[in-house]
Amino acid sequence: MAQLSWFWRIILGLILVAMLTPFVLGIDAGLTPDSPWSGQVEVVPVWLRIWLLGILFPTFLASLFFLRRSWEARAAAAGFILSHVPMMVHLFDVTVGVVGLMHLVCWSPALVLLAQRRPNVDPKTPFGVWVHAMLLVLAISLAFDLRDALLYFVLG
Repeated sequence: MAQLSWFWRIILGLILVAMLTPFVLGIDAGLTPDSPWSGQVEVVPVWLRIWLLGILFPTFLASLFFLRRSWEARAAAAGFILSHVPMMVHLFDVTVGVVGLMHLVCWSPALVLLAQRRPNVDPKTPFGVWVHAMLLVLAISLAFDLRDALLYFVLG
């Protein structure tokens, strides 16, 4: 069995921490998986606001700089947009668990494409920095989304 690189060890460790921290320390967003999600970031705790507006959104926004040269950037941008369409057009009542499922479906292709591309990317270039940052952001976000979706749909 192949040994994981230092990068993937860190990513997997962060995913594990992201999934277990709320259970171990009782730290969460104050939102249960069945809580309605209106997309209003101002009503969530400060740490989540910082994550969403200061880290996640800028990283996805940065994908726009690489759209012309990268399928991965196109997948990230398209996944971000597609995951928000149901909320924007009010297709159904959106809960935290449903948002988690939408993120899993729409963002996972970008995660897979970026993971495949990462070994061939120079991390010292702007594109390489974005690839690594996007992988980190996707891994952490999808860990929370997976937890919320599982709690909503399986343990519901």
